[in-house]
Amino acid sequence: MAESSFPRPLRAVACLVLTLAMGACAGQSGDRSPSASIPTDESRNLTSHSTVLDDLTRNWTVYRPPAAEDPSAPVLLVIHGTGDTGSGIRNGIGPDLERLADDEGFAIVYVDGHENNWNECRREGDWPAKEDDLDDVGLFREAAGSLGTTGPVYAVGFSSGGHMAMRLALEAPDLVDGVAAVAANPPTPENLGCGVGGEPVPIMFVQGRQDPINPIDGGEVRVGSGLAAQSRGEVLSAVEGAEWFARHNGVAVDGSSPSVSREGDAETFTWEGPDPVRLVMVDRVGHSFPTLSGRWGRDGGARYDAPGEIWRFFSPGPP
Repeated sequence: MAESSFPRPLRAVACLVLTLAMGACAGQSGDRSPSASIPTDESRNLTSHSTVLDDLTRNWTVYRPPAAEDPSAPVLLVIHGTGDTGSGIRNGIGPDLERLADDEGFAIVYVDGHENNWNECRREGDWPAKEDDLDDVGLFREAAGSLGTTGPVYAVGFSSGGHMAMRLALEAPDLVDGVAAVAANPPTPENLGCGVGGEPVPIMFVQGRQDPINPIDGGEVRVGSGLAAQSRGEVLSAVEGAEWFARHNGVAVDGSSPSVSREGDAETFTWEGPDPVRLVMVDRVGHSFPTLSGRWGRDGGARYDAPGEIWRFFSPGPP
């Protein structure tokens, strides 16, 4: 191979600049799920859909196993994080979710954000979906409606997708029967950009205690590092955020306290009532979506069945 025409000192500088640039670009996403290879278009249960909204073509993919063909089958909307796609989050947690869908008989809808982001609940954040004030709530209405089912609709989001799930809970309670936010504490009042006057919706939070992006104790959310770091504004602590929703849902009144339990690496706070609120804080988990398989990032963190526990929160069955 021919040697580069750069003098050696310049080659060293160029390599350093390239390395830093690649690190900066990688740091901007922050929320990406791990790359992996699982069945996509060749899966007989997987179909692609689109609509035009805000003069843009918006896309989503539906996983609908035979057990979910019933018109009254539930629907689960899955919302990816910053810099990711519906396909990306499917690669991360799809195997866990789709096995659950096969067993429980619900359909899954993986929705793509505009330029990999959402017009979600936080005021801070300068990504295109927010700058253009896109109707992402309307997008989820279209995506859920595309299945033509009459069953309940639930939503689960990771990181900024968790903030989008909160927006659905606060601004579209007629659409969703329950939501879950993973690695996303509710924003502080100054950073909250969603209306809060709607009917309450059950909500569950799953937060990693070692999350370096979404701080368990509250504070500023920063994505990326160095010159590429971007602020998403301030969030409440995990407990304060869950308490805020418990008050909103009318299940934290007259100084009532949540029930608290611990099993293995997970500590659970639950405010019981018609529209319950649950917070699960998992030890040894960072900015990831914990599963029993540990598939997300394979970072050696605690094993916790977030997909299964979220579904049981949504659909607890007979007492």
